[in-house]
Amino acid sequence: MSRMTIWFTSDTHGYLFDTDYASREPIDMGLLGFDFPKDENTLIIDGGDTIEGSPLTTYCRQSGEALPVAGALNDRGYDYVTLGNHDFNHGPAFLAAYLRALRARCLCANVEDREGRLPVAPWAVHTLGNGLRVGLVGIVTDWVNLWEAPEHLEGLRVTDPLPAATRAVEEVRRAGADVLVGLYHGGVERDTQTGRLLSPTDENIACRLCEALPFDLLLTGHQHIAMVEKSWHGTHLVQPPCNATHAVKVTLDEDGAFHSELVPARRGPRLTAEQAALRARLEAWLDTPIGVLSRPLRPADKLDMAMNGSAIADFFNAVQLWASGADVSCAALPNELRGFERGVTVRDVMASYVYSNTLVVLEVTGAVLRAALEQCARYFDVGADGSVRVARTFLEPKEAHFNYDFFSGVDYAFDLSQPEGRRVARLERNGTPVRNGDVMTLVMCNYRATGAGDFGMYPGCPRVREIQTEVTQLIIDYIAEKRRIDIPEPRRIALPPRGEG
Repeated sequence: MSRMTIWFTSDTHGYLFDTDYASREPIDMGLLGFDFPKDENTLIIDGGDTIEGSPLTTYCRQSGEALPVAGALNDRGYDYVTLGNHDFNHGPAFLAAYLRALRARCLCANVEDREGRLPVAPWAVHTLGNGLRVGLVGIVTDWVNLWEAPEHLEGLRVTDPLPAATRAVEEVRRAGADVLVGLYHGGVERDTQTGRLLSPTDENIACRLCEALPFDLLLTGHQHIAMVEKSWHGTHLVQPPCNATHAVKVTLDEDGAFHSELVPARRGPRLTAEQAALRARLEAWLDTPIGVLSRPLRPADKLDMAMNGSAIADFFNAVQLWASGADVSCAALPNELRGFERGVTVRDVMASYVYSNTLVVLEVTGAVLRAALEQCARYFDVGADGSVRVARTFLEPKEAHFNYDFFSGVDYAFDLSQPEGRRVARLERNGTPVRNGDVMTLVMCNYRATGAGDFGMYPGCPRVREIQTEVTQLIIDYIAEKRRIDIPEPRRIALPPRGEG
């Protein structure tokens, strides 16, 4: 018999229904597919990134319909939540409305609200029916400050999570907690088996938290990595995958040992009449035709696209150049994308460009552009036999193919026989080699403009302008204006080492 059960979700991104929206076929996912058995010794907790990141959240925002996420959490009896970085995407008023609609308490010790709009506390002590006093401390990665538009953090301050968590833990222990649970919207920076450092930044500091603070259990998120039955420095570690495909069930047994397992969502949840009507309106919107391409755009193997070019990435870049008037554009592809039919619908767009990004135009030099391309060339790892594979840093601690950018407006090629940092073999614009001192405008998503993905050459560049319309809407507008779009073949980017191919 367990002394405590915790059901934990994180990074659900507004995925309520049993669909990934690539088609109408039901699959095992969606918050509505969870039914958490609950008694007086059970807690249900969410780790953030809850109200942004799916076609449903986009549809509700654009149509003005009420976002049903808080209601779904309330129906499932959630007790506590913390904030994720994407929960700040639409500013304090939007976030406050969500939190006020929740019956669950929001815990986030390193978010300071100078205007008192957010119902957020740093910690709580929850007494279970059996008398066990559970101390809970919530925190979020402070990289929110790098990624988020300043106006979306107006009146808020996101501080270093470790000092904030340290203060909260001291208060929880003084309050007499028997068990200490951390709720962290951030991930692990080390391999929990070998201790190998996976990321040198402080975006994810779960292991450091376990080393510095006496957490018995640390519930993590943000990285979208399925992780159960792990531990670090005596702390039990878990993390669910994204988009509500699985929850984590954690139990504390009578001997004081934690156990954890992944529990999948069930397809075919029973919907209320209101939920069914919303789902029908959403599906109709997704199937709205926009325009026609000269040929379908299908994703290929990720390494193949990185080496031989991607017509999908070129299409995204064409949209960005059209919307911005910039000289050069760079765009990445998500880890998973649907691609486009010849007859393009809203569904194609939403399932292929899956981020809620806007655009930033920077003024860059040829030296900055070359440095950015050299960073992209680190995507490739060349074996002793000359074979090419995706570098481990783009696969661990999580797959990050979205940190490889494709460029349009310049002609370039990588020579993979050269060492990292010297792989840009050709860089030309309008048939002329690009010199280090050349100046041009480069359009990219707001995420990349912060330097995310190890593109530290960008944050110091002058910002020419920002385009606040989301890229998904720009793609829809572009197709609607053109009506019929010719799709050229992509050009090869990476030259195999030793003259192969």
